[in-house]
Amino acid sequence: MNPKISVIMPVLNAELYLKTAIESVLSQTIPDFEFIIINDGSTDKTEEIIKSYQDPRIIYIKNDTNIGLSKSYNLGIRASKGEFIARMDADDISFKDRFESQLEFLEAHQEVGVVGGGVILIDESGKELSKLKKPSTHQETKWQSLFSTPIIHPTAFGRARVFKKNPYDENLYNSEDYELWSRILFKTDIKLANLTEALLYYRVHASSFTQSLGEERKQTSKENSIRNIEQYVSLSQREREIIMKKPHTLGEIKTAFNIYKRAAKEFEKRENFKPSSSRYFLTLIREFFSEAS
Repeated sequence: MNPKISVIMPVLNAELYLKTAIESVLSQTIPDFEFIIINDGSTDKTEEIIKSYQDPRIIYIKNDTNIGLSKSYNLGIRASKGEFIARMDADDISFKDRFESQLEFLEAHQEVGVVGGGVILIDESGKELSKLKKPSTHQETKWQSLFSTPIIHPTAFGRARVFKKNPYDENLYNSEDYELWSRILFKTDIKLANLTEALLYYRVHASSFTQSLGEERKQTSKENSIRNIEQYVSLSQREREIIMKKPHTLGEIKTAFNIYKRAAKEFEKRENFKPSSSRYFLTLIREFFSEAS
């Protein structure tokens, strides 16, 4: 019989934290899963660590060369046999009841295709830094997507058919998750949501893929934000430039807020949701200005 859940974890030179990540998956309260680990051209001891585990649920895939995250995700998705797919990163630590909580939510909310959750940020040594969560309901995640990614990628847990029908864009080198959630939100009837509680420890360190991208990732994220805003309002070239570079002068800040005000009014009209009166509005404005996408 096919497993209930397929866990997909691409790995690239993650020897420092890989064992902790693997063991956090193997110790889940729901044991009915396959664990697809994709070694994307690692040159450290990644392969040795993976092969040290004899758990039959582990399915090891080795890429001859580094093909990137998007292609590796899609490779794992195509190989998966589970009814649900769970994302995992090789430097994070899933809480033991993470899969159980997300599975229970999706089984109780058949209208939702993918659910994420909160995280606790930790440093290289495992010290807790802060907590981070995203808005919970579908309408709130859609509003969030105008500013930044609405689901924290390694917390994503969804119906396999959603991922198989909506693969990652393999032309993207970064922010592939933001693009995928945006495509699902604006081009399908699939709903997204987030659990309010933390589901994993999210490690922040200088050698992580996300941190290494720096300004490049911020720019790609802003481009996605602009595309989503323009689902509701048209932007001039000047307005796009202001968002891309981050507002600095008083005039630019005023222009940016006018963009959000126009978007909020149109969002309210189309989505029957009033973000301008929601506690998320100012939160998202602060998030955008701090480039925390």
